[in-house]
Amino acid sequence: MPKKIVIKFKEEKAPRDVLEEVPQLEPEASVTETEVRVQTKPSEIVTPSKGVEASIIKEAFDGYDALMAKIQEVKVREQIFQKMFLEQDISITTVKEILARWNTARDQIVNEAASLIEKVNEAKSKLESEFSKIETDLCISVVELDTLKYKESSNVPVPQELKAGLEAKITILRQELSEKKKKIGELEEMVRMLSELPKKIHSLTSYTELADKLYEELKEKHGTKFGPRVDEALQKNIETVMQSKGIPREYAIILIWREVQASATS
Repeated sequence: MPKKIVIKFKEEKAPRDVLEEVPQLEPEASVTETEVRVQTKPSEIVTPSKGVEASIIKEAFDGYDALMAKIQEVKVREQIFQKMFLEQDISITTVKEILARWNTARDQIVNEAASLIEKVNEAKSKLESEFSKIETDLCISVVELDTLKYKESSNVPVPQELKAGLEAKITILRQELSEKKKKIGELEEMVRMLSELPKKIHSLTSYTELADKLYEELKEKHGTKFGPRVDEALQKNIETVMQSKGIPREYAIILIWREVQASATS
């Protein structure tokens, strides 16, 4: 019979340098130190709003600015047209047609304001949520810092790097909190303004400076004739023209002034 051949495998030892590369575990940090490190790390709470939230807030501010610009545009058009009516012989029919266009623009502004209120309130809600998170983070950071100061006053060693990090973070949080509070206040004022716009749209878009100036000239011209009753006489004349011609007060005053000037030169 053939002899059995037995093969023995030699056991290899792991290289020494491989064994030495195994990292040594560091001792765990104390609970207090770990908590402080967490507090001093940048968090999502203190970063500016991103994505949808930032877009909603920006759209609210941009939308409000655009609406205020439209209000100013109507007032400028009123100013320009009143000057034309003063200097040119424009018929009352044309005046009414043009003023109807201004009223249509006013109605559009009021409708836009109604839809914008919802967007502004949504932006305000987002900012209030951010404000609350930052305020919470600030309170925790202040407590952690004061805890370190307390330990320091009791001659307990305190990591100065952690202390400095908390102090810097608290400064940033307070600044962000102030900025958020200011924006929330601005949004609250926007909501108030937009809510009152249906009642105030005419006064906000009307140009009265020219009519006020002409009224004072008429008052001075007729002061001798009517004496102390000059305001009463002028107001009555203005109201009569407004009702008979179907035009606003400013245009009634311009029309009366034009007629007075025409009679003086004839």
